[in-house]
Amino acid sequence: MMIQLNTKMENFMNGQTDETPIQIQVNHVNIYYGSNHAVKDVNMPIHRNSITALIGPSGCGKSTFIRSINRMNDLIPSARCEGEINYRDYNILNKKIDVVQLRKEIGMVFQQPNPFPKSISENIQLPLKFAGVHNKRLLNETTEDSLKQVALWDEVKDRLDHSATGLSGGQQQRLCIARALALKPSVLLLDEPTSALDPVSTSKIEEQLLELKKKYTIVIVTHNMQQAARIADYTAFFYQGELVEFGHTKDLFTHPVKKATADYISGRFG
Repeated sequence: MMIQLNTKMENFMNGQTDETPIQIQVNHVNIYYGSNHAVKDVNMPIHRNSITALIGPSGCGKSTFIRSINRMNDLIPSARCEGEINYRDYNILNKKIDVVQLRKEIGMVFQQPNPFPKSISENIQLPLKFAGVHNKRLLNETTEDSLKQVALWDEVKDRLDHSATGLSGGQQQRLCIARALALKPSVLLLDEPTSALDPVSTSKIEEQLLELKKKYTIVIVTHNMQQAARIADYTAFFYQGELVEFGHTKDLFTHPVKKATADYISGRFG
């Protein structure tokens, strides 16, 4: 199946529009788990200071693909990734890339909130200390700044020494986003970050993501098509390991090029 680009995307590829610059360019990416070809020849841009949503039915390769962007698939012995993911003029799939440094620049937040079983402040500061930051003033300033970026500071500033596991699910997830931001990444990857949360918590996180894209490039996997329509600038539709269609979210939802895309967003399958 060949990827279909919406008209605006075709124009962009021909240099005919004023799109935001490309932060990451994905070229011919194939991902395998042993003999299972999980992601097949994906080509797409990821634009700076934009939110790109990855949608599609369960098992279609979305999470596998997003994990390749900061080499999380390296942790799976049977996984291998081929092709190019070009970021800052480097192919991050090159085995010589410093993966630790890469994951500082391209942070990730997972589906289930996973705070450390330590205090709220330690959740922010431990990754910084691991990265060699030990100045107490800088640690405290970064803690406050990171929590403010996810609108959590006012809720927890008087109990920073309390256990993070005592926070609500939505607060825990915002803490995990703040923890990722503490290392000052340029790209933030989110794999179904609100699927385990209630609508109020989901709305808070969506509001913060819209603010965060002013400073960061965001890629989000979501099963919630309404969420993609609300917050994403670009949307990629995956099906059976293939990138079927990519384009501006409004265009993809209102004028999909491929019948499979139209069927999925209208609920006829998936």
